[in-house]
Amino acid sequence: MTSIVNHIQSFIDRRLNREYIRMICLMVLVVYLAALAFSFATQVNGRTRFGPFLGADFGAIYDAGSIYNSYPHYRIYDRDLHSKFYQNMFPDAPADSGLPYVNAPFFVLPFPLLARLPYKWAYLSWILISAGLYIAAIRLLWPVLGSIPRNAWSTSLAVALSFMPFLVECLGGGQTTACGFFFLALALRLDMTDRQFESGMALALCSYKPTLLLLIFPMLIITRRPRILLGLVVGCAVLALVSFITVGWQGCVDYVKMLLHFTSQSTSAVSGLRSWKYVDINSFFRLLTGGHTIVRWVMTLGSAAIILLFLVRTWWIAKRDNRSDRPLVWAITITWTLVLNIYLGIYDSSLIVLSALLTTDILYRRADAHGPALTTTYRNLLLLLYVVPWVTEIVAQVTGIQLYTLVLAAFGIYQIRLRIGSSNPIAAYGGNPGMGHARNVS
Repeated sequence: MTSIVNHIQSFIDRRLNREYIRMICLMVLVVYLAALAFSFATQVNGRTRFGPFLGADFGAIYDAGSIYNSYPHYRIYDRDLHSKFYQNMFPDAPADSGLPYVNAPFFVLPFPLLARLPYKWAYLSWILISAGLYIAAIRLLWPVLGSIPRNAWSTSLAVALSFMPFLVECLGGGQTTACGFFFLALALRLDMTDRQFESGMALALCSYKPTLLLLIFPMLIITRRPRILLGLVVGCAVLALVSFITVGWQGCVDYVKMLLHFTSQSTSAVSGLRSWKYVDINSFFRLLTGGHTIVRWVMTLGSAAIILLFLVRTWWIAKRDNRSDRPLVWAITITWTLVLNIYLGIYDSSLIVLSALLTTDILYRRADAHGPALTTTYRNLLLLLYVVPWVTEIVAQVTGIQLYTLVLAAFGIYQIRLRIGSSNPIAAYGGNPGMGHARNVS
């Protein structure tokens, strides 16, 4: 058995070189973009030759924009009205189908413009906007990742663009994850260049989907980051005012009701959500236990409590706002936000790219004193993060086990051990963090 494992590891190690990785990623991109182009060219009444409707969940935000243009603005949360618009857009859809708008009121503002275009062209525009935001976010963060070899840019970008949660679930599925990805990358860049208040303001934009801030807010409190917290509170207050101006009091109340409805659905024994498309711990145990409420809650709360103990410790030992701690604390928090959540779709696991970039930079920074930059364990974890999403939904439907939740948790545990396992795990930054000279470590 050991010999077989060694042969497999040797095979993997030979393939994990930049040229081979870029080739595979480009092949994935070409195949998927060709399939997407075929879907555009052959769709009939919105239904593609592959079965699903063109743009999938994009219909929800397109309908919200259409409702905003044609009805009182607060009605963007009217589920019956959404169903009516959805039926008009996709005549072949079942009579009771429809997609509600589930984001914050302020976030709807760009979509009335897109909704003035025919649906197909609006969706194409959204794909280009999402791809642009995603690439811009990585480019924004890249300068503060000063220890990753500069010639790794093309490989990193190819991996990120061909990452299944982004490519298939976000772009193909018409999701809004690229927006949260950009807002979070902007917040990270601002924090690492000592602009904490502005970083908090950027974080506030993530409140378009409150689940993205579920762990970030307590992390900021425990690590004592008052300027970021102030920026976050001020930003959220401004966006609340914008929301009120956008949809009025009734629209804000309807938004809160919608959030409570989804929270109730996600925590019920029989959820209306497709659990196999979610990677959070709540969905993981609901899928695994098959609706046995007591068993599910014991396992969910017990696992979450244990993890939170380690997270709080990780945050607490970074409480003095040590600049060298920031990247890894952020990386750990982002990873566990994807797992310790109420409901979080696989498309939002695109955020793990930010966490992986931060962690990789830290490992390269430590390379001189601690041996090879990227250990075999870490390289294997990155490989699993990239490969498993392609099969995890099918496995989850067949077996009731969401593999990607386990992979994300394993990555998060690795990061916690990296932080807690040494009294001084990361060499302090000199000057602006992340702006150091990059070492050409392969």
